[in-house]
Amino acid sequence: MTKRDKAKQDYLAGMKYKDIADKYDVSLSTVKSWKARYWSDETKVAISDKKVATKSQKVATKKELHPAIQELEDSDLNDKQKAFVREYVRLANATQAYINAYGVDYETAMVNGSRLLRNAKVQEEIKRLRQARLKELDIDVFSLVDDMVKEAKADIGSYADWGSDEFQYTDEATGKELTGHKSWVALKDKSKVDTKAIKKITVGKDGPIVELHDRNKARKELLEYLNGKGVFDSGTSNGEMIINMDSFEGKGNGNN
Repeated sequence: MTKRDKAKQDYLAGMKYKDIADKYDVSLSTVKSWKARYWSDETKVAISDKKVATKSQKVATKKELHPAIQELEDSDLNDKQKAFVREYVRLANATQAYINAYGVDYETAMVNGSRLLRNAKVQEEIKRLRQARLKELDIDVFSLVDDMVKEAKADIGSYADWGSDEFQYTDEATGKELTGHKSWVALKDKSKVDTKAIKKITVGKDGPIVELHDRNKARKELLEYLNGKGVFDSGTSNGEMIINMDSFEGKGNGNN
């Protein structure tokens, strides 16, 4: 039996990737490659060590985890730290993530959550999970810049037409024929415009109202990015939702 076949048996018995790699003196990526190429059709099971002659052996099927979560589970972090990472990626709030993971009060979580967030291994796992999440959502820095450029350069004329029409009428007092003007506004068909720069459209008593996203805000953020700051901020006061260039270059997500 080859080393790969032996490793497969350990995998089916529930052994973690990292433990398999250590046992057979191969890299973690090699084990994952074996899993993807040769073990993908197998169902991972955990088999009870207890053997009873008169009863069939119990087999529990383990729920398949997302590859990114599986890597977190195989990491050197303890269970509480892993829970903190999952909660932080979900909430982007260190204090609440610590409360959820450790079950402590707010004051304790506020201090310890910030401290744990500075742990290098915790940061690494947060970055990796965020990168995987962005990849699944098909978001990259260029698509964000494209959207921001559209907001910054948005022109109301791209979404509506307006003007005035002349019409003839008779002045009741003098009986003279006069020329009048009537203003009009018409929205363009949505199938003919890019709607990404539109914030909302409403119909008021005086007709339709088209509201675009704040061009000045978009231009300010673009200038900051182009001047080398390289950061898009969600506007949170604590800066925890900042996404920077590292998020999209295969190096993990931004530090917090």
